[in-house]
Amino acid sequence: MKKRVLFVLLTIMLILPFIKVKAGSMDSYVDWTLDRSVFAHQYRNGSDHITNLAMMTTNGVTSYCIEPGITADKASYYSSTTNIYDTKLSNVNTKKLSLIGYYGYGYEGHNAKEYYMAAQDLIWREAGVENVWWTDAKEGGNILNIDYYKNEILRLVNSYEVAPSFNFKKEYMVGDEITLLDSNNVLNGYEVVGNDDVKIENNQLKIIVKDANNNFILRRKQNGKNTKFYYKDGYQTIGSFEFPYDFQKSYNINSFYGKIIIDKLDDETKSKETSSKDASLEGATYGLYDKDDNLIKTDKTDENGMITFDNLSENNYRIKEISPSVGYTKSLTTFSTYLGTNNKEVVLKSYEKIIKNKIYVTKVLDDEENKMCTPEEGIIFHVYDDEDNFIMEVITDKDGNVSFELPYGKYILKQISTNPGIDKVKDRIIEVKEDGATQNIALVNHHLPEEQLVTHEEEIPPVFPTILPNTGKKDIIIITLLLSLSIIGYLYEKKHI
Repeated sequence: MKKRVLFVLLTIMLILPFIKVKAGSMDSYVDWTLDRSVFAHQYRNGSDHITNLAMMTTNGVTSYCIEPGITADKASYYSSTTNIYDTKLSNVNTKKLSLIGYYGYGYEGHNAKEYYMAAQDLIWREAGVENVWWTDAKEGGNILNIDYYKNEILRLVNSYEVAPSFNFKKEYMVGDEITLLDSNNVLNGYEVVGNDDVKIENNQLKIIVKDANNNFILRRKQNGKNTKFYYKDGYQTIGSFEFPYDFQKSYNINSFYGKIIIDKLDDETKSKETSSKDASLEGATYGLYDKDDNLIKTDKTDENGMITFDNLSENNYRIKEISPSVGYTKSLTTFSTYLGTNNKEVVLKSYEKIIKNKIYVTKVLDDEENKMCTPEEGIIFHVYDDEDNFIMEVITDKDGNVSFELPYGKYILKQISTNPGIDKVKDRIIEVKEDGATQNIALVNHHLPEEQLVTHEEEIPPVFPTILPNTGKKDIIIITLLLSLSIIGYLYEKKHI
């Protein structure tokens, strides 16, 4: 028994693919109304076939005759299908047929009966009728010119698979909101599929660019309906065309992020060369803010004085220095800039001011005898850095004063010249650390002690003759004695000076 049931089930499964089920058997009511003031002329098989204009409906929906010369059954039921091959028709351009009927009578703005006549005319021609024309009388009468209506339908038919066309840029910045015009002027007949950030407004496409998934599809607007064919044995096939067929096109937008580059430079040199060997462009902290001054992120300048804020979307941004690098003052400048598709990279040059001090030196002589200090004019000082590199020379004025500026660092002030009888001051260390400070340096010289002022006449040692006179023995003894006494006297005097 089980084997028999299994065999039956297997047999059913094998023949199912070959069983053709026609949905909607005798489910559709076909009817029409005649307009006896309009006559249709079909020229086929060498003769003119004349009928009144019959405006057909199926289940209340506008319908058209598809098979010229075959009688339709009025006020009766037909079977329905969406597949034309369920009918006796085969060699028919279903897409073209569906488009003609869709843009015919009842389409938006097509409410004149001329649109029905025009659509039926074009359908008959697609079905093989050689010529079709319309008159207001069966014999003779006036020809009714419906060319305008036919041309309008054909214009829409021919543009159905014309997809919207846009002048896309190569790429767009993330966050950018772009508006693109459809140069083919067909966008109004489409709807967006697969992307909620793409909207259609009239003939324009509005897009919010994202960092990924900028793909979208534009599809011909759908209404949930389909082209249907109605058939009945012994009668002609009829069609209703509430929607022709699906047509769509895919689009993609390439996106990118923007960047803001901070390029920190020395304000005096206008370059990467620092005004002080002890200063550095590295290590300054900058903040990136949105247009409402909310801090987004911070970063420090690298060894080249650079910062790159990247992965930025379209927006207005502000840049401010939070803390300076070594030797520099904090910049008070706030940079405002915009990043967008046409402004993907912005370089902001930040010129930083070096820390400086004003140095005032007063040089005086301590006059103990008169109990007062007097200025010394024309005294030369040299300034060196802490590696003994010469920086500058300064000279005191008539009031004993001299002033100069020094940038951030450590320096040595050395007195180079002095007046006769006056000493020199010891070297003075100067450190410049805080910007805007004023350093006042008072230097006092003194008279040298008297013992250091005594000058001795240069003593000329006795000159001894290299050749002694030729005298007698007695004279030689006397001369030798006198010379010995002279030398002893000279040495004694030298010792007691």
